[in-house]
Amino acid sequence: MKRFSFVLFIFVAVISMANGAQVEESRLSKGLLAVVNKSDNSISVIDINDKRIIKTLPTGKGPHELVMSNNQKWAVSTNFVGGDSLTVFNLRELEVERTIPLEALKGPHGAAFLTDNKHVIFTSGKAKHLGIVNVETGALETKIKTAQDTTHMVALNKDESRAFATNIRSDSISVLDLQNQSRVKNIATFSMPEAIGYRASAHEIWYGANKEGRLVVINPDTEQKIAQWQGFSFPYRVLFNHDESVAMVPDFQNHYIRFFDANNKKELGTLALEEGAGPQGITLHPKHDIAFLSLNLKNKIVAIDIHTREVIAEFPTGTNPDGVIFISR
Repeated sequence: MKRFSFVLFIFVAVISMANGAQVEESRLSKGLLAVVNKSDNSISVIDINDKRIIKTLPTGKGPHELVMSNNQKWAVSTNFVGGDSLTVFNLRELEVERTIPLEALKGPHGAAFLTDNKHVIFTSGKAKHLGIVNVETGALETKIKTAQDTTHMVALNKDESRAFATNIRSDSISVLDLQNQSRVKNIATFSMPEAIGYRASAHEIWYGANKEGRLVVINPDTEQKIAQWQGFSFPYRVLFNHDESVAMVPDFQNHYIRFFDANNKKELGTLALEEGAGPQGITLHPKHDIAFLSLNLKNKIVAIDIHTREVIAEFPTGTNPDGVIFISR
């Protein structure tokens, strides 16, 4: 009887593991990843089922960020280091559509698509501005001055009436009125703010301060500090899961990602990555609570189950990957 029970236990465990693997496989069975490769001046397009690069497309020099329209028709890379341009990709054809030169707004970095699926807002650290381009025409349609040094990353509120931009060298976040195309105010921050995320469900700004290694939550209207955590070395980005209950912050120099209960402002745990991983760009699966994180120093992307805080898959990239998107197929 004991032997039969033991065998039954092993059988059930194996079946459970197999079922778990099938569930994991089904969540990652379709779709493409695209990621900028900083040192290759390119993007890699990766089939997540086959876990292989199926296409490589050129960008301008020094690409850093990659953003995608909501209808998944367009993607745009910000060519930050010497490129001074945006590269527009047609995701349906997987081809370069056009390059948009930015002589007036050099050093484009952070970016976000507007919900009309044809306009992209981006930062210009050299010109101390935000710009808005029409990716279908290539025209630079709007310029809004921050008058702050090294304007770097940008986030939008829910109705896109406000943009929030971190200014690394001015230790501030600029609040910009997109309808009136004007700066509302600058919010003082801890030193060297870079990462920023807008949590729409609570009207909160989450930002990372690189010099002090802090993650800070504020109300952008009252500027009240709601919560903060220390112990980071380089809090590179902020990403929320689908219902905004969990915040994730990869630390580029500590080689881990920290997870936070966004509602209760409690830390949930840390996922230690492989030694010298250099986590950077991060994005969310369109349906599941799975994050895709580029490991800049390992030339790969890892898929992370947000709730179990485990790596569930790996994908190859080019050299020094950063900004990443997921394309449904």
